[in-house]
Amino acid sequence: MLILFDIDGTLLRSGGAGPRSMCMALQELHPSRHEGDFVDPEKMDTAGSLDPLIWRKLVDQRGLEATDAGHTAFRETYGAILANVFEAENPVYALPGAAAAVNWVHEHSDLEAALLTGNYPETGRLKVKAAGLDPDLFRFGVWGSEADGRRGLPPIAMERAIAMFERSIDPHQTVIVGDTPADVDCAHANGCRVIAVATGRFDLEQLRPHEPDVLLPDLADLTRFQDAVSEVLAAGPFEPRH
Repeated sequence: MLILFDIDGTLLRSGGAGPRSMCMALQELHPSRHEGDFVDPEKMDTAGSLDPLIWRKLVDQRGLEATDAGHTAFRETYGAILANVFEAENPVYALPGAAAAVNWVHEHSDLEAALLTGNYPETGRLKVKAAGLDPDLFRFGVWGSEADGRRGLPPIAMERAIAMFERSIDPHQTVIVGDTPADVDCAHANGCRVIAVATGRFDLEQLRPHEPDVLLPDLADLTRFQDAVSEVLAAGPFEPRH
């Protein structure tokens, strides 16, 4: 059975270093002296999005052409800037209970831990390491650069797990742990279960209308998380919600 952890807002926080580094990368690649051309990272809505889609939105806001070469250059520049910001400022920290929850899944004989995130693989791994979490506890990752939208990520995760473990995994045996409505949506659209945690931008009252299978304030209570995993895995299959 597969437990897919989101990164930002679920396992860790990085003090807005991601959006800020993205804006710095865009400015480095496309310098502008006009104040109106600058994107304020404090006003960027990145919750539940995929990094390539954030890049496209940034270039659209600047009136720039979105090309494959431009995306490659942005991705490389963003990764380098983010690494420098992490080294200089050390802004990343694991959220309460995150390490214990991942360790428990990793050590459980019937569960497999993996990542499902909108990050690029190189920056996602960088964040995990910077938060003091062991990347080796996750069997694999599914990244924002691998699909056109977040709903496209869970099928990749299930296919990857089936190939790796050489056994079938039904959608309802796949649980996404995330902090945004987009995590709930991508899970239920694919027949997967979801445990939502109110550790990101959205509080309990904002997440509840999206009807996650289980809603937790955080991951600090390991027993409650363990019970939530047991609860959703025992619930059985259901029709995907479109």
